[in-house]
Amino acid sequence: MLEPQKIKIFLEICPDEKTADIAFSLVEKVTAVVVKIIGKDGFNALYARSLSLTVPTFPWLAVSVMTLQDDDMLVLLKNSFVAQPPAAIRVASSLLLITFSDILCQLVGDQLTARILHDAFGGEIVEAVLGERRES
Repeated sequence: MLEPQKIKIFLEICPDEKTADIAFSLVEKVTAVVVKIIGKDGFNALYARSLSLTVPTFPWLAVSVMTLQDDDMLVLLKNSFVAQPPAAIRVASSLLLITFSDILCQLVGDQLTARILHDAFGGEIVEAVLGERRES
């Protein structure tokens, strides 16, 4: 399970000018792995639910919800991030990823969710975001 403080710390250490790209990259990596497992429709359903729970706090993400069925949904999210200040991107992307992983965990369990996130983030990001150590 993603720990909110660890995601926040990871995003806080990235330079302001790279915050949008790094935050988007995290979402993109999770997307790629989850789509392989549950398909695009399954991912879209989880993503839509995650956004609907995140939008009350960050209304600027709402455009992504309204056009979710577009193939450009990740482009819309990236554009949403680029239009915001780094501090807002950090908090919104953290909440979005945490919400997404919590929903995924409820559906498939802790172990599979941890494995999916490990596959999505890998290496350095796993250590920074998930707090896991690489096995030797």
